[in-house]
Amino acid sequence: MLNVLIAEDNMQISVHLANIINTKTVRCVGILNEGTKVYQQVKELKPDVLILDLKMPGKNGLEILDEIQADRKIKTKVFIYSGEMEYISLAREYKCVDRFFSKLTPAEEISRILESLVEEISNKNTEDKIIDILFKLGFTYSLKGTKLINDCILYSIVENEDNIKNIYAEIARQNGENMYTIKSDINTAIKKMWKYTDKARTRKILRLGETEKPSNKSVISMVKYYIVN
Repeated sequence: MLNVLIAEDNMQISVHLANIINTKTVRCVGILNEGTKVYQQVKELKPDVLILDLKMPGKNGLEILDEIQADRKIKTKVFIYSGEMEYISLAREYKCVDRFFSKLTPAEEISRILESLVEEISNKNTEDKIIDILFKLGFTYSLKGTKLINDCILYSIVENEDNIKNIYAEIARQNGENMYTIKSDINTAIKKMWKYTDKARTRKILRLGETEKPSNKSVISMVKYYIVN
């Protein structure tokens, strides 16, 4: 669930925006119609995204951006939602600002961007889990093949694809390489992992028999199993 805080002084606009962005994966956690409490609410609610109007009573958006940027604990992405071109130009200097929208931008477009952000965050979390398991298996991340097997697992999960040839074909397409080169690089990474790993532990994680060695298919399928179950 992506949590969004809206700071917009026009109640009609803010309520309409909140109604549009509320979906199964995005939730508006609050609406503020003046600027004095925005920073405090960001600290307390820890929203993933703040949709911020730059011209507000009490405290303007630039002052709010000063407070947010000075607080290194805040990880909230800021979406600027404003028609004030002079303020927008100044807001471009803030690293906490992720995107800019004018007041003419349809709420449906902002909702679409938020939904795509949900997918990005989900994929990032999934990739972190994949990396963690690959490290436990003993893979070396300096090898190209380790990154490729990571990409294969992520693609298999996102697209629910289990056919190893189809997975290799897609990763080859993404990297602009031959499918067999992808396979060779992955096999090299697996062989190096197997050479130095704790074989008993690795066999247990991959559910291999006492004499079995890990294959590209066994690594991809078992890491996927641990992520999705």
